[in-house]
Amino acid sequence: MPAHEGLLAPSDIADLAGVSRAAVSNWRKRMSDFPEPAEGSASKPLFAAKDVEAWLTAHPDKRKPDNSADSSTRAWESRLWGVANLFRGHVDVHDFGGLVLRTAVEFLDGQPSLASRNVSQRSVDELRDALESIPREDLPAAIDGLLERTSRALGKAGGETGFVGSRTSTLLASLSADVDSGTLYDPACGIGVALLQALDLGATPDRLVGDEISATAAEITLGRAALRGVDLKLRITDVLRSDPDPDLRADVIIAEPPYGLRVDPETSLLDPRLRFGIPPRSSSDSYWLQHVVAHLAPSGVGYVLTSPGTLFRGGAEAKIRRNLLLGGWVRAVVALTGKMLPQTSIAPVLWVLGESKPSARGSVLLIDASKVDAPEGEVARWLADEASLADVPHARVPIDELAAGNADLSPARWMLAEEVDSARLVADFDRASARLLQASTDLPATVRHLEPPRIASEPPVLTVAALVEAGAIEVAPARPPRQGDPEFEDRRVDATAVRTRNLVQVTPIASDEHGPLTQPCDVLLTTVDKVRALVDDEGGHLPVGSIFRIRIVDRTKLDPHYLADVLAGEWNSRFAAGSGIQRIPVREIEIPVPSLPEQRAIHATIDRAREAKRLAKQAAEAADSLTTAILNAVRHSASLTSNTTEGTTQ
Repeated sequence: MPAHEGLLAPSDIADLAGVSRAAVSNWRKRMSDFPEPAEGSASKPLFAAKDVEAWLTAHPDKRKPDNSADSSTRAWESRLWGVANLFRGHVDVHDFGGLVLRTAVEFLDGQPSLASRNVSQRSVDELRDALESIPREDLPAAIDGLLERTSRALGKAGGETGFVGSRTSTLLASLSADVDSGTLYDPACGIGVALLQALDLGATPDRLVGDEISATAAEITLGRAALRGVDLKLRITDVLRSDPDPDLRADVIIAEPPYGLRVDPETSLLDPRLRFGIPPRSSSDSYWLQHVVAHLAPSGVGYVLTSPGTLFRGGAEAKIRRNLLLGGWVRAVVALTGKMLPQTSIAPVLWVLGESKPSARGSVLLIDASKVDAPEGEVARWLADEASLADVPHARVPIDELAAGNADLSPARWMLAEEVDSARLVADFDRASARLLQASTDLPATVRHLEPPRIASEPPVLTVAALVEAGAIEVAPARPPRQGDPEFEDRRVDATAVRTRNLVQVTPIASDEHGPLTQPCDVLLTTVDKVRALVDDEGGHLPVGSIFRIRIVDRTKLDPHYLADVLAGEWNSRFAAGSGIQRIPVREIEIPVPSLPEQRAIHATIDRAREAKRLAKQAAEAADSLTTAILNAVRHSASLTSNTTEGTTQ
């Protein structure tokens, strides 16, 4: 029988073509020659890989031109990803990466690859054939790509032992990339991402050592090392329960241990590694710090990622921090940004451990990188050259000060130790003063022209339903967006945009009268909790969620800006219904309808009132900024007097 050559899910096709999944959905709907699903279901279709590759070849414009893969690489990528889909429903996603890696190692070693439970021999043979088609030098990267996708699919569970492409592993690898001899050690190596990535970045240690508690993760680590021809000494062991090699001394240690593992007190009381204090039972973070210090060579350095609580929690951890500080073992602490870890939003912190250098003895470098977008690419440079920290909040704080009290090492707590820029404080003060002066000048003039509009007679009050029936307006709820149309991705308007009166800027687009996009002067409305409305003056937006679009058909009867104002009249709140989140039925909203000139006069007055509100808010914000500048100047003993060529200005 001919080889199946694999199946591709829509997400696989998107990755191959370098486009979004929505684009693939769009092709399926609009391109009549797009391949039909070969297997799967209506909600989860699978396409024959050879058919998809043939279609992409026939439509080269559908593949992103900046896709770095050449045609031969795309061919084996397509085949490998396609074969991977043959195992869907037969192999647990936790085990799939290990299966692929094991098959690759068996192929390199010349050993047979045999089927296992729930997996057919034919599928294993096709996987092996696909792996054999990959050039030897590309095989490690190909396997890593599959492992990365598997880990990301697992979410939190996939991050427990590390995953290829991890930002934290990239950080640790960059910090150890300059190792040119000695021992590089990771006591919690997971699947070996940081260790092997360090080698990819140029590290050349004489000895590579890792510890890992999970046998499954260790198997993957050894397989990844074998594909690279790397000699890795890996031990499957529980480092916290017993030290696997008390005599080990490493020149560089990197570690990203799991957060908050519980500690067994029976195994820790007599542990010689814990010379700085016994960790609390609730968290092993400070245990890992002491394990790293215990295994550093005389001039070695350790880089350990922990949760931020390790920096400030009291009790036993405060004692351990103080002893590490007084012993001269803490070189630096870096607070990192959030979302660096796939399994948690907690922002990690980096400990730099090792005997202090003579030039920095008696102090610790604290860096607050919590607002830096990609610190993983910067930390190594910051630590190597403190002059590069000019644009990052940092401080070098004496150990005696840090060890006092709770020995809190949170970098943000110590940033005031840095000198402030007096010129910046003066500029902040001057800017706030100018804004306050401008707002206080413009506000009286705006208020002075606030006059009540004149209404000749009692206007008729009509409901939205009556106006629709009379043909004066059209009301339409938000429609689902067209799947895969990239023109609509940045045009969405939701309830938040209407509440804040902030529509995204869009470029003009042609749309038919009955299309989903707004036309100029359409009114956008949300009735959740209370009525809010605004006019889309330019059009070209896509209402989504709880938004309604009102289009005025007869402009001789209604002004759109007046309509948006009056829709939010407080009298309509009495129609709110719902036991939880209350909504006001759109068709029941009441709208007074005076003459068109009166509508425009009413809106003009309301518009001036809104401008007065904006100016008052600007004045309040400027006053707050002014207060902040003054208080900061007092705190830092800075003068808010600036000298100019015309004299002294206060």
